[in-house]
Amino acid sequence: MKIFVTGITGFVGSHLWDFFNSSDKVYVLARSPLELNGRKAKVVKGDLNTPAEFFNELKEIKPDVCIHLAWEGIPDFSYEKSFKNLQQGAALLRCLVEECGCRKIIVGGTCFEYGKPFGACREDEEAAVNSYFVWAKHSLYNFGKLLASKDNVSFIWFRFFYVYGPGQRGGSLIPTLADTLIKNEFPAVKTPLNANDFIYVKDVAEALVLAARKEIPTGIYNLGTGVSVPVWKVCEHLEKSMGRDPLYAKRLREAHVQPTANYWADMSKSAGTLSWSPRIKIEEGIRQYVKSMEIKV
Repeated sequence: MKIFVTGITGFVGSHLWDFFNSSDKVYVLARSPLELNGRKAKVVKGDLNTPAEFFNELKEIKPDVCIHLAWEGIPDFSYEKSFKNLQQGAALLRCLVEECGCRKIIVGGTCFEYGKPFGACREDEEAAVNSYFVWAKHSLYNFGKLLASKDNVSFIWFRFFYVYGPGQRGGSLIPTLADTLIKNEFPAVKTPLNANDFIYVKDVAEALVLAARKEIPTGIYNLGTGVSVPVWKVCEHLEKSMGRDPLYAKRLREAHVQPTANYWADMSKSAGTLSWSPRIKIEEGIRQYVKSMEIKV
């Protein structure tokens, strides 16, 4: 099976390599040669800003599956950046379906498509387009689904919930909390009782590679844990992983601030179709994150 991957050097993409096996012929989009986990990757040289540089090579490769994770500029969710990513993604999907004969396309979406602050999020709910980022993501989903249906291509859209772990960008919640705790400063969290569905990055990577191998119907699938965890609890896990008493977490838990969010993934569809469930609970995931960052405790 020939698999083409975009975003291989990104947060989620960088963990995919752990789950490919020697029989997979994996081609990755990159600007220069890459070595991943000690193995040289088959590089399709180029980037999505200059598709003419690599589309001809992609047509020769004729990948069976594409895992498209590239999304430039996060956390820039402006119209300009969102529209640019939409255009790039649409051009890639057209090439894959119309010129490469690709039979399965897997794309990373976002839980922000639900736009709901409370409760379980089910895949059959209507998307709430309330930002340019969500508009671009959902537009790419609609385009890909329509395009793929004309050629009987499997089109899988994974809505990622709050992915965390090694390689996460610094401005995200868990790295920010960790940096604050290292400095022995009280976390400046406005809504410590807010709760989200945190999923470890290697669990996400495993699900993506499993979906590449498994025959599953076209559609939207959640990638979360099915459980929400409040911010103060995340802080507690971090403090304990650093070998400290969770004193800051206790103060956050006692804050008299009403939560503005508490939502999680309904995982029944993904669990049933993929026969998959996340392996890493958040306390273990945070321990691994702290260890990977060599945080001095």
